[in-house]
Amino acid sequence: MSTPPPNSFRITSAPNITYAKWETERFETDSTSWIDLPGASVDLSLGQGAPSYGAIFLATFSAEALSSDQNGDGQGLMNATVFFGSEQSEPLSNNHRYITARGNPEWSSHTFLRVVRFEPEFTNRSVNAQVKLKVSSGDKGGVQNWVLKVERYNL
Repeated sequence: MSTPPPNSFRITSAPNITYAKWETERFETDSTSWIDLPGASVDLSLGQGAPSYGAIFLATFSAEALSSDQNGDGQGLMNATVFFGSEQSEPLSNNHRYITARGNPEWSSHTFLRVVRFEPEFTNRSVNAQVKLKVSSGDKGGVQNWVLKVERYNL
């Protein structure tokens, strides 16, 4: 029997806990640094006194999104990802394009998945899930009618 590579895991049961949040209000940004999407967070903890000492978290984020190309070069984009505490979830890259501006921008639905694994430790720690957004220089992006779902698989 082979061992799965470190960039995969096998789920053999339902999540121990599923968390969900959503919002209908529009949020727009022109920040070129990661900023929190207001309200798109789930309080999570690990360690002694928490639901588990370690866990795998699988986040699904879905929203209607818009990206405006302010530079006129046809490359306007908005990036999105989920941080768990101070750690950015996987897949980890410098290219988390969530939506790209093409022609006349319109709102459209987009979804992504992110995963993180925290090995068991006794020390209590906060690993809150937080959706973060950023845009390319000179661009603007936004989301509305979003849903954040986080599934917790205790270790």
